[in-house]
Amino acid sequence: RDAPPRPGSRGARGVSREGAISPATMTLRVRWLVAALLLAAVTACDAARHRPGHFGTGTSAAAGMGGSSHFPARAPPIEINPTDGDVDGVVIFLHGLGGSPEKETWLANDPSKRYARPGIKWIFPWSPELDVTVTKQREPAWYDINDFNIGSLVDGRSHILAAARYIESIVDAQINELGIDPRRVVVGGFSQGGAIALTASLRYPKRLGGILALSTYLPLRDEYPEEMNSRQRWTPLFQAHGKDDRVLRMEYYFATRAKLSKLGFKNRWDYLYPGLGHDKCREETLDMYAFLDDVFGDKYDDLDEGNWVGGPVDLGLVGTKKETKKETKEETKAAKARGKEAELPVVQRGGARNDPKQQVQRRLRDMVFRANALLGREQEALEAAERPRPSFY
Repeated sequence: RDAPPRPGSRGARGVSREGAISPATMTLRVRWLVAALLLAAVTACDAARHRPGHFGTGTSAAAGMGGSSHFPARAPPIEINPTDGDVDGVVIFLHGLGGSPEKETWLANDPSKRYARPGIKWIFPWSPELDVTVTKQREPAWYDINDFNIGSLVDGRSHILAAARYIESIVDAQINELGIDPRRVVVGGFSQGGAIALTASLRYPKRLGGILALSTYLPLRDEYPEEMNSRQRWTPLFQAHGKDDRVLRMEYYFATRAKLSKLGFKNRWDYLYPGLGHDKCREETLDMYAFLDDVFGDKYDDLDEGNWVGGPVDLGLVGTKKETKKETKEETKAAKARGKEAELPVVQRGGARNDPKQQVQRRLRDMVFRANALLGREQEALEAAERPRPSFY
């Protein structure tokens, strides 16, 4: 037992008495090292994929609402259920660049002030947080945007489609969980949120109940009609824009109007609001509620046959002070009767620039856009939009 070990014999843990490591032990250690490196790499990739600034290419889904969690929403959607019984319809509304769903929840059911139709559920999704090129800061955004000028804008396709799939998954969840007809689901949004709402709605495989496009535009225009569900052309569309919008200017409205007309949308409500910038106003909100009343009313059964032509097309002409006061009085009276006294600002028609010459120039320019849009001449509308703007812009 006390005899010295032979040369080259192994001591404890596979190390020879001379200090050399055996080949078998070396192989085992190398394998453990490779496995550790691979595990670290997988962990790092997974963390990067779930970082708010990254959009995966896999299936997007609503956080907490079923499906994949790859979409980096900041939180699960805010849901406001009706307090007056079962859910009869759903409105999904997306906030804009730099916004949050908490700032949009006033749109939901409040019998004393807001939209009070029985049985309507509201859902307000959260966007991710991204580094935004045009604002040069990290902020809430559905996708990166490089420029507000329509002639220089480059659509971030991967971000837009990932966000659209996320919204589609929320629609699917509502249909499956509530057992409601897709035609009782309205998808909409403001600004960037409206762009995602349009993208998701056009590509959704079943006809929806309605689309709300507020101060927004249709991205990835060249992919349609190939990527569009043709049945969506019967979906009621509410498109509204402020004539004094300095973020997404009027050319965005008319280019989108032209493209959607070319795609064959039959049931349209189109509104322009003089004096309104990149924002919402009381008039627009009440018009939107009237649209929702029709969508969730008895008319939706006729939409597939094209029997409903929607609401009026407001050409946005500047009204007189007398007409404005009369309209404001009537709208206030109607709002009180419906229990919707709004706290939103009243838009003064005509905006701040009331010089007669500038009004004429503005009307002529808008008429060119409008004519092209109504005729579905998308290219002509875009060409006119890219011409130098008059000095008053």
